[in-house]
Amino acid sequence: MAVQVVIFTLGQEEYAMPIEVVREITRLGEVRTIPQAPAYVRGLINLRGKAIPLIDLHVRFGIDSSALLENQNTFALITEVHGNYVGFAVDEVREVRILENIVPPPLLVTASFIGGIVNLPDRIIIQLIPEQILESNEVQGLSQLTS
Repeated sequence: MAVQVVIFTLGQEEYAMPIEVVREITRLGEVRTIPQAPAYVRGLINLRGKAIPLIDLHVRFGIDSSALLENQNTFALITEVHGNYVGFAVDEVREVRILENIVPPPLLVTASFIGGIVNLPDRIIIQLIPEQILESNEVQGLSQLTS
């Protein structure tokens, strides 16, 4: 089955998110930190007058985030997850592409947010399930920040 996705990087790895959940791709500007928020919540961003929680996928996935801190060209994928807008901080947005031949992750991969793996001739892309990156109660808690 073919799926249209937005392909982005976190460190050296490439990930894909289904395009139907991505509402906007924006270059990150000022991020307002939230005291005592979970470590993966980078803060709030202002998008045309609307406060949107920003999730640091490096922290959420346990990936070295030193590249993110050094990279001036970080982006946010503004998505709709569980009926709420959430931004995901990524290093670089590479392309929008249709992926085919997506295989399920190996059984030893227990992360529920990994939907599949695409092995292309020159690279490997990990397909994400955005609804599984955050639990619904986490999204609800984040949405209370923006009310």
